[in-house]
Amino acid sequence: MTDDSAKKKLLVAKQQLDKLSIFIASMAEFFQGSTPKIDEDLNAIKKLLSGKPDYQAAAELSVKLNSDLKNEAKYIKQQQLNSITQIETSLRKLNEIEAIDESVKSEIKLFLQNLSPSDNNISSPIGTFEKALGLFRKALSNNKVNKSHNEAKQQKQLHQQIAQELKTLILPYVKNNPNDKAINEIREKLDEGLNPSQLLECCLSLIRFVIKDVINEAGAANKLIHNIHQSLLKVNQGIKSTIEKSKVRIEKRVKQTADMQAQISAIETALTDSHKVEDLKQQAQHYLTKMQASLTQSEADDRIEQEKMIALLQSMQKRLSELENKAAGYKQKLLEQRIDALTDGLTKLPNRVAYEEKAINEINHAKQSNTPLCMAIIDIDHFKSINDKYGHSVGDKTLQVIATQIKNNLANTDFVARWGGEEFVVLLPNTQSNDAFKKLDIMRNKISKLPFMFKGNRVSVTISIGMLEILSDMRLEDAFEKADKLLYTAKENGRNQIQRKESHD
Repeated sequence: MTDDSAKKKLLVAKQQLDKLSIFIASMAEFFQGSTPKIDEDLNAIKKLLSGKPDYQAAAELSVKLNSDLKNEAKYIKQQQLNSITQIETSLRKLNEIEAIDESVKSEIKLFLQNLSPSDNNISSPIGTFEKALGLFRKALSNNKVNKSHNEAKQQKQLHQQIAQELKTLILPYVKNNPNDKAINEIREKLDEGLNPSQLLECCLSLIRFVIKDVINEAGAANKLIHNIHQSLLKVNQGIKSTIEKSKVRIEKRVKQTADMQAQISAIETALTDSHKVEDLKQQAQHYLTKMQASLTQSEADDRIEQEKMIALLQSMQKRLSELENKAAGYKQKLLEQRIDALTDGLTKLPNRVAYEEKAINEINHAKQSNTPLCMAIIDIDHFKSINDKYGHSVGDKTLQVIATQIKNNLANTDFVARWGGEEFVVLLPNTQSNDAFKKLDIMRNKISKLPFMFKGNRVSVTISIGMLEILSDMRLEDAFEKADKLLYTAKENGRNQIQRKESHD
């Protein structure tokens, strides 16, 4: 080998060592921060390989560093396994949340199936983390959307419920004040549909009407009470006056009786003392004349007193009759108001207030008599689409027809009320669950076959029902909530059906 050839090979070897030194320095920077001991050895190697390299010392140190790096690789792999296990656990818990969208759940499931650490990869599972974080973001974002959607849906349902309640509440005012422009405007707005601010304005307006009506009613009641008080005061004054006059009359009678007694005594004396018949006749005639005058005056006084008494009694009777008529009219008005307060203006069925009164009484009776009591909540299927497609007047007519059909298919002892909107609540006292189910199912089937015609189109209207038997230990609110959930189940399962809960369930 020539010297030039040797020098060339040495130069090539030096260049390769320089490249290797640069690579080792870069690797040292990559592993920087693993552990303090490895950091110390890596810094030492970098120094040995920089400037005037000491390859011998660097080679000796690299043997020790190689051993430490193998141990560190095992530690990093274990850390990777632990991290992946944590990711897997977190994603599985995330997948159990009901609110998460099904498409995101499918992505999570697929990701979990493909999730496995690589035996050759000792670095942190950055890609895995990034994908897992992406799935978490999707799930959380979707959950927010669902939450926002659910809140909006609940607000819309509440808005519709309030609007329907207002329509029900305003009907008596429309009936009693058909020419009131403000009341008719509110009703028209409710029929057309309102935004939240308009609905609030309607609520305030109706509250003003209610307060005004209460004030007017209180004024009428006060006026009636005042009239009764004045009449009773006059009657009392008349009675007092009569008592006082009676006392004077009694005193006068006593005096007249005393006078007559004195005259009789005088006659007796005259009979005893008189010796002549003629004198006796004259004296007797004189005293008899005086007695006759006293009796005539007494009779006249009695007649005048009786006439006054009769006039007073007639006056009292007239005033009491007037009061009786006023009280009867007020009683009738109160009765009509109570009937209106307990009756749904549109369907003429009992309303929610009447239902609550009736339900409490029926539950107490069922407990005392140990008899069964069933409850059912009925809802008209797709009622909103009827309103939207054919108008509120058609929707109102549909409610009236359905209400009549429900009532006609129940016994006189059963009870049905309009709960609100397109919902009705039924109480079936002294009725076993199976019998109640049969009765309601016949009703459901008949209603589904009614020939509804909307704007020339034949439309089938159906109902869904949630039914249960009220147990002795159930509160009314709990029973209604359970029946409402059964109704929801009936709607979820396709509508036009009854979902029931047996008493032993």
